[in-house]
Amino acid sequence: MIEFSLESTMKEVESRYPFARAMLHAQFHVGGCASCGFEPNETVEQVAQKHGKDAAAMLESLNSGIMDMQSAEIDPSAAAKLIQSDKVMIVDVREQWEFDLCRLGKNPILLSEKTMPFIFEQGAQSLAVLVYCHHGVRSLNAALYMRQNGLPNAVSMRGGIDRYSQEVEPTIPRY
Repeated sequence: MIEFSLESTMKEVESRYPFARAMLHAQFHVGGCASCGFEPNETVEQVAQKHGKDAAAMLESLNSGIMDMQSAEIDPSAAAKLIQSDKVMIVDVREQWEFDLCRLGKNPILLSEKTMPFIFEQGAQSLAVLVYCHHGVRSLNAALYMRQNGLPNAVSMRGGIDRYSQEVEPTIPRY
């Protein structure tokens, strides 16, 4: 399924694919600084032409990126099923105070510089690595990073623990 076209504006691209600017900068040196920036009303094709880049390649990367983003997210009900499984690693990417307030599963791991090697080592042996945060933004970023760096089984819970509390487990405090 194609998400973007050459006529898609950068505003549309960035609103539907929050990681677009970072991806474009990393792959094409477009959008990351004053010399390679773009305006919200410019189309993908206009941005490519302005910076002397291959528009088809940029478009392919954008569509591939948004598909990766969409496949990296699961709903809270699917997350609840994973949590009940004994073959899932649960990774919390919130702050310590949030982790202390409430958490999911029996043994979630709070992501830190110290726990990162363990997560990558043990996560590869798990059926899935479920990553969550408060609203699902930090966890999506973390899950995409994990997927790109050796943990293709990492998924982010859409809407975070807040949505999980509303839809699955109302005893989890909302904050």
